[in-house]
Amino acid sequence: MTHRKGQSVAEIAAAPSGERTLKVSATTNPKKLAGSIVLVCEGGEAPMLLPLGAACVNQAVKAIAIARRDLAEEDEPTYLSCFPDFRDDGRRTVSMQCDKEVKGPWSSSDADLTVASGTNPANAAGAIAGKVREGLKVAIRACGAEAVSNAVLAVAHARRYLKDEGVDVFFCPEFEKEATKDGQERTVVLFRVCKAAGSAPAGRLKRFHTNVYAHAWLTLTGQRVYLYNGPVGTVRPSRRPP
Repeated sequence: MTHRKGQSVAEIAAAPSGERTLKVSATTNPKKLAGSIVLVCEGGEAPMLLPLGAACVNQAVKAIAIARRDLAEEDEPTYLSCFPDFRDDGRRTVSMQCDKEVKGPWSSSDADLTVASGTNPANAAGAIAGKVREGLKVAIRACGAEAVSNAVLAVAHARRYLKDEGVDVFFCPEFEKEATKDGQERTVVLFRVCKAAGSAPAGRLKRFHTNVYAHAWLTLTGQRVYLYNGPVGTVRPSRRPP
């Protein structure tokens, strides 16, 4: 991927695949970035966003949510999605490849997860991957820059967890109001996690590929699971293997 430094958004929109990138800083205005995303989308392939750090990821997610709304309201609606992936071996920085889907995401979820500023993204990813394996529609809610960044990192981890099973996922962010315990209202980011086209069919509790994933599933869901010997290790719920 190449960032076309110093070029206008119009020039980026006319750039070839792999060079349609937009850098995101902590001070980036989400509304202006959303306008740039829309312009690039109207010129062809959706852009890749390159944030660095939680505050930057938060601004990028806000911009995608705004751009999604604007593109969906056009005469010929476009449904924007995001495929996050890691840019470093430490798995703390991500690239956020946007894409244009042929239809909107599901409207109601089967499994709701909350990601906070202190959530371990790898553990959250284990829960996401487990629910996707069951064929469930997963919604993630996050409030605050650190929480939003952790949610994006969790989806990036989940994509890697599911890759060897022929499954890929993306997220569609939007803003949602929710009531607080003191009767006030706050705005959170709702991530709709969706399976990508061409993914293998989901099955209930398929194999986890490392003990780390099984530990993540156990940590977030509280289900009793046991590992037994196999090619990669298989997880069965609630009872020991025979």
